[in-house]
Amino acid sequence: MGKGMFFLGVVIALAFSACAPSKPVFTGGSTETEDAVAGEPNLVNVSYNLADNLISNLREPLARDKTILVASFVDVRYMQRSSNLGRMMAEYVCSRFGQKGYKVIEIKLRNAIYVKEKGGEFLLSRSVKAISDAHGAQAVVVGTYAQAMTNVYISARVVQAHGGEIISSCDIKLPLNIGLRSMLHSS
Repeated sequence: MGKGMFFLGVVIALAFSACAPSKPVFTGGSTETEDAVAGEPNLVNVSYNLADNLISNLREPLARDKTILVASFVDVRYMQRSSNLGRMMAEYVCSRFGQKGYKVIEIKLRNAIYVKEKGGEFLLSRSVKAISDAHGAQAVVVGTYAQAMTNVYISARVVQAHGGEIISSCDIKLPLNIGLRSMLHSS
């Protein structure tokens, strides 16, 4: 009887632990990250994970000695508008590609790229070839974000400079909190 009660207690404990709420996990590409779980997301870590996923998801390798351009992430509803969130995500992704040994050009310092004051750097698909040729770029990293009621959805892609083919992509979801909301509503 003692072993039976012990076994029953273990089964009940396991059943209740299976019902316990689990810690939410946010996915970025093919790996999981918990950067956004406790309170405000660490935008640096989230962006680095996003860049790491873009690199690991590449369908064809990028040459480390050829230029990659990174454009500000834009609001999916208004493709010519960015925010502090979109600009900082691009900054961190740019940093991470550089840390990984890729040749990255800081496009906001270049005259050949359309820059809208307080709006960020925008890379329109019809201009990809011309801009890439001007900088000798092999690829461009572009991204969009969309605000929902309780989350921000972010999609990033590595686009081949010639032909515009997507050679890598990664999508993530972040919980919308007061910090992210203020970054989204900045111009």
